[in-house]
Amino acid sequence: MKINNDFSIQAIVTTNKLIWAQSSGAGAERKFFDRVRNKIADALIFFVKSLLLAICLFLFTSETHAADVNSNRCQYEQLKSGHPDGIPKRYCGRQIAHIMGWEGAEWLERPERKTEEGLDQLIELLRLKPGMTVGDIGAGTGRLSMLMLERIKPEGQVWAVDIQPEMVTRLKSRAKQLGQNQLLVSQSSSTATNIPAATLDLAIMVDVYHELEFPREFLQNLIKSVKPGGQVVFVEYRANDKSVPIKSLHTMTVAQVRKEAQDAGLLFERSDSTLPWQHLVVFRTPAP
Repeated sequence: MKINNDFSIQAIVTTNKLIWAQSSGAGAERKFFDRVRNKIADALIFFVKSLLLAICLFLFTSETHAADVNSNRCQYEQLKSGHPDGIPKRYCGRQIAHIMGWEGAEWLERPERKTEEGLDQLIELLRLKPGMTVGDIGAGTGRLSMLMLERIKPEGQVWAVDIQPEMVTRLKSRAKQLGQNQLLVSQSSSTATNIPAATLDLAIMVDVYHELEFPREFLQNLIKSVKPGGQVVFVEYRANDKSVPIKSLHTMTVAQVRKEAQDAGLLFERSDSTLPWQHLVVFRTPAP
């Protein structure tokens, strides 16, 4: 009996130790998994906070960049007062000049213009080829249209465009004297040439662009009338040149022309300032 009792007591002690050990192990395991779970939760919270911060920084940077881009783009500004040679409106920091009225048409036809403005040299700089379709934007009396037509005949065409009805009448009179479909005449609006899309190989504005009331919109619509990869040519009286006898608002720098043209989506190609009074600045429309 003594042996049995000792054995029973030892068994109970051993059993209690195992139960305590198991209980202690289970508690430690729970504590371990609790710590792991807490660390995972902390990591997830940190990740979410970092993600939200990154999103906020991205949105802020994007808005700041957009604001910077918009601030660098050409903008319109109404003027309470300005130079009397211009309208009360500024674009890209430049006051827009009054349009030269049709009453001054004979000035465009003066014989000395050929040498004063180097018209033959201008035609050479355009690098025209037979068969091209060319747009004379702000054609006036059509003097330049006729010179260009000589270079692109017999299959070539010139679209002569003007906003003033009186000038359009003169252009139509000239067109009647030519072969069919050689000189096509269109009356433009203040924002569009009214030439069909993707028609022109080259469009040229001679001393015209600085007078456009809506230069951005007009250029964007002109780009549509030019074939992809075609040329848009600006000819403007040189600003800050005392040898050029033209009112200041009717002059432009190459830098100003480039800024406004590229703002509208044109791609700069080349410039030439060898004409007697003017810059010639050539751009291309984006290719597909």
